[in-house]
Amino acid sequence: MSEGKPQLPLMAWDYADDEPTLKKMADCGINLVAFVPTQALDTCAKLGLKAIVYDPDVTPRRWDLPFDADQAAKALPPLIKKVNDHPAVYGYHLKDEPDGGQFASLAKAVELVKEQAPGKWPYINLPPGMGKGYDDYLDLYVKTCHPPILSYDNYPLGQDGNFSYGFWANIAQVRNAGLRHKLPFWTIVLSSAHLTYGEPNPATLRLQAYGSLVYGARGVCYYKFISRELPILDAPDLGDWRGGPLDQFGEKTQTWDWMRNMNRQIQNLAPTLLKLKSNNVYHIGEVPEQNHGVNADSLVTGLKAGDAFIIGDFTHEDGSRWVMIVNKHLTHSVPCRPEFRKAPALVEYVSPITGELKKFPDPWYCLPPGQGVLLKLTESSPSPAQAP
Repeated sequence: MSEGKPQLPLMAWDYADDEPTLKKMADCGINLVAFVPTQALDTCAKLGLKAIVYDPDVTPRRWDLPFDADQAAKALPPLIKKVNDHPAVYGYHLKDEPDGGQFASLAKAVELVKEQAPGKWPYINLPPGMGKGYDDYLDLYVKTCHPPILSYDNYPLGQDGNFSYGFWANIAQVRNAGLRHKLPFWTIVLSSAHLTYGEPNPATLRLQAYGSLVYGARGVCYYKFISRELPILDAPDLGDWRGGPLDQFGEKTQTWDWMRNMNRQIQNLAPTLLKLKSNNVYHIGEVPEQNHGVNADSLVTGLKAGDAFIIGDFTHEDGSRWVMIVNKHLTHSVPCRPEFRKAPALVEYVSPITGELKKFPDPWYCLPPGQGVLLKLTESSPSPAQAP
């Protein structure tokens, strides 16, 4: 995202155009903002932020109106000519949560952005879903619009404190679509209560973020960063925004501190995460729809303690094997004691505090509620007699 150490995209899904708000986002560990008007791009660059550009002549002016390809075709070329060389520009906002009937129109705008702004994201975000109809929807979207990235949202937090298992069904289907079409995917998770969604806490923030990374997500977005109505797209005031990183008055909340801590940890894992390819995802304990438990290919066969984990198996660019283990409990810290299909000679973990690779301190290492750990598995070297 920026110069220096590789970073995972961590996006604030919100409109921001003033320096105080953008600085609070950057200080929280956000490195990408959606959405930003052209006049705020200089501020983004100053703060080291990338931006999804919002222009009301490109995106329908009301959130629930269908995409207008003819209007976008008029507005996009002069917009691209004006700002595309700006260092803060990451992409252009086209549409949020379109139905399949809008794909043909959106495809024209996607192609235009690809032609006139190569490498920039023609930003479209998809709604949540699950089941056969959702697979068909994802495939139609990819085959019609040819996006560079799959992005979708799913908000699993109920007001009773429950975490919807539909979150895991949804992300499994998006991951599978990404594998089918060789596309990376990003998730948008809940960071501000509204409607009937519950207020975030450290455990639910961690479980959403690490729960996305264990499936191989290449970007995590937070909806919303500010606990107030969206001041664009004629979005209504829902009346019960609360608990976001910034409150209704733009002041920092305890969620801001929780998110900053988590984002720091994620970025310490990012140089490794960005070099990993997702091979397998499986659940220990209850297995949600669209998912599976331990199978013949899984590197981990179980854990010596606890009964609710998600595990992702990965292969590094250098060929080494890695495992991420996430504690699905929202109230209990659990010892992390994996049992491996083939006992490795050495198990190391990436410290979320320093980013260093350290020897894994089994049996002492515990995972807080919602937390994940990234492990490197080193096989024993063959003896001289066994070597080819």
